[in-house]
Amino acid sequence: MQNLVLYRENYSQINKKITYYKRLGIHGLLINPFSEINEKIIEEIFALNDLLVKNNIKLFLQMDIEQSSKILLESDEQIDWVNPKIRTSFYQFINYLKKYKLKGFYYTNFEKLFADDFYFYIREMAKNIFLGEDTLSIGQINSDELAYQKFLSNTNYQNFDYIYNKKNSKKNMTDLQEVKKYFSSIQNENIRQIFITDNLLKNFINTKNFPFFSHSLVTGVTFLLNGGVLLENFEELGIFENNNYSNDHKVLDQTNKTFEFYKELINIKTNIEAIKRGTYREIFANDPDIFAFIRTYEEKKVIVFANFSQKEVLADIRFHFIDINDFKYFLGNYGKRKIAKNLLLRPYEFITFTK
Repeated sequence: MQNLVLYRENYSQINKKITYYKRLGIHGLLINPFSEINEKIIEEIFALNDLLVKNNIKLFLQMDIEQSSKILLESDEQIDWVNPKIRTSFYQFINYLKKYKLKGFYYTNFEKLFADDFYFYIREMAKNIFLGEDTLSIGQINSDELAYQKFLSNTNYQNFDYIYNKKNSKKNMTDLQEVKKYFSSIQNENIRQIFITDNLLKNFINTKNFPFFSHSLVTGVTFLLNGGVLLENFEELGIFENNNYSNDHKVLDQTNKTFEFYKELINIKTNIEAIKRGTYREIFANDPDIFAFIRTYEEKKVIVFANFSQKEVLADIRFHFIDINDFKYFLGNYGKRKIAKNLLLRPYEFITFTK
């Protein structure tokens, strides 16, 4: 599935929210159900999965490999992954879930467990549980090494379909150009990451004074990169931290505005070929305030501009495009406008054009 959009949710709440998630347009729901494994929990998961399948939403199960293996073996002892019986037990459980149409898995806590022969165990997992019609696997890692991330997620290796790099959320980069360089390296190496909107770009926005523009700026850039997105905590409703709304009308207006913005981004990520499959090329790489890039697929293009400052910034785009007049407004957080050779970007403005 191209450009997966997942929502992390408490599985006991999902039955009440199916219509809401369909309206938002997400592809799947991620739950973490296994504090224990018994017949009742398994039956509840199968029933929930059947309900979601009928609504074209995929259920993803978070699988802590070490903890799941302990539960399956009914043991509190240290897991020795070298033992083939332990590995076989885990593989059999995953294949049992797949047999009953569970097709999405989010694997955690395996890097230390696999340390003795990491690459062998990943390939063994790929052979035993990753493959299958419509099955998607995500691995949670904690490393910036590009070769490692590429091995795990590049489609040429047939390991994970996506990876989520937990280390990204712990960094404290203060130079936007350094952050842009990091994102470009991920994009250009065809590393299929799952991103969260609470990512490295949050260090360069002012959510107190510019709540909607700051949040939508980061969200817009995150969604239009190549890769998946993981949402949670009703962030799409825009009830931002440090805001003092004076009345219910303002809260409702903000909620509707942000929800529709997310909905449109999910639609673009799902249906626009330049975003689904397009190559990535960064422009304005040396600019301290602007994060801009072009996604291209065949003759289709989407240009993304983002001003990560609370001042107006002028972007001279004359030397980047010979076909500038062919581009039309696509989406923005300030509203509709025309492309120009000297494009004035307002504080925390996110804007895209397409041809």
